[in-house]
Amino acid sequence: MGPDIRRGLSFPSSDKTAWRNRVPLVAVMLWLCLWANLDTGFWDIVMPESPSEWQSAVRACLPFLVLPLAAFMLIRKNSLALPKLAPSKLLLIYGALAAISAIFSPEPLWSAYWSITYLATILTAWTFVDGRSPVESARGLLLITWVSTLLVAAYLGHSSSQMIFGHSVAAYNRPEAGLDKLSRSSGVARWAAVPGLVCAVRAFYSRRFIPIAIYVAITGMCFFIVYRMQSRGAVFGAVAALVFILVLSSRMRRYALPFVILSTVFLFLLESPGVISERVSDYLMRGQTQELFESMSGRTQIYEHGVTAFQDAPIFGRGQWTDRLVFYEHVHNSFLQALLNAGIVGGIPYFASWIAGWIMFFKLRNRWKWLGREDRVCLLESGAVMMFFTVRAMPETTTASFAVDLLVMVAIYVYLETLISDVARRKAYYSTPATFIVPYVRSEDQAPQVPQMVSRR
Repeated sequence: MGPDIRRGLSFPSSDKTAWRNRVPLVAVMLWLCLWANLDTGFWDIVMPESPSEWQSAVRACLPFLVLPLAAFMLIRKNSLALPKLAPSKLLLIYGALAAISAIFSPEPLWSAYWSITYLATILTAWTFVDGRSPVESARGLLLITWVSTLLVAAYLGHSSSQMIFGHSVAAYNRPEAGLDKLSRSSGVARWAAVPGLVCAVRAFYSRRFIPIAIYVAITGMCFFIVYRMQSRGAVFGAVAALVFILVLSSRMRRYALPFVILSTVFLFLLESPGVISERVSDYLMRGQTQELFESMSGRTQIYEHGVTAFQDAPIFGRGQWTDRLVFYEHVHNSFLQALLNAGIVGGIPYFASWIAGWIMFFKLRNRWKWLGREDRVCLLESGAVMMFFTVRAMPETTTASFAVDLLVMVAIYVYLETLISDVARRKAYYSTPATFIVPYVRSEDQAPQVPQMVSRR
């Protein structure tokens, strides 16, 4: 029995820091520009009259710079090592169809603007697929995305600290008075849940006490914010993601499952099941009436408006932001929004992107032995966040329009795509008989000889 070649090749020790040297700097700058574009819009592109209006206008104009630069970089590469049915490719097709459908929008320029930001996100993520080290570059994209969500979550938590960490029963809908659009309860919970899930996985796979303590502290703080926000979509999504990674990871089951069981037993010892059930019901109801709760906070009526608007343009849709530009409401459903934006023609690749993403994840999970330690951790992180946004796709919009959800999910998709391409390449290499050159050693008085080609077998 010889050494395990897969283990030696899958993740060399130097790769742990390789992303610092191999992530394209221009790609990083373009990606950060898209993050800076968040919380702005076409309405900010006006003649500014104050410093705050200037910075909003500059941030709103960034997609016009990012899209052509990203396209130019990809044209120069002349190749992109991604699978044929890559989720990001399917999203690009959907985004292109939605951009074409903007001609049917009541506000074509507004719709075209959001199409530009959408397409710029995908193309910029592709610029990280460096031909020399695509997996390391994509892993760097993932790390930048995790850190960005953590920084925004920390900012929101600090800005709303009195309301989030105050003495009120809950902070549902309270932060938005001070933080504008990023501060809705579902938004704050979304920002906090992503770094919370990532740090939870990192805590179980770290080997040193100080990083473990830091990850545990961040995880606890993030999930406390999710709990305080009372956003049902975020709470259910976070719970589903935690259960998902507990099922997948034997290491997390070994350490976390006993803790969960003991905590549950301890909870039932302190309170009776009836009291616990009542408190859970009060938490989920959020003081709403039964009618409002059953309508998902009025979403069912909005869904009816969305279905009516879809029936008016079922084939091609009416471009990005159809819900806001046609019936002036946020549709709160990713799949219905995709149908509104690009019709059935664009909805097919959009729905397929979700399926393709999960198929790719489970293929990589089945090839666990071919992954290095860092890629195993990143794969679990990606799966946890994917599960969170999959659950959240029903009561909110995720990848159907430009938002932080799209930035996070596209980063995950590109990482999975480059990783599965790399694994497939290495499996093909080691499963076929190859030849290698045996150098011919000669004396000084001999003529040069042709090297011998010897089969691996």
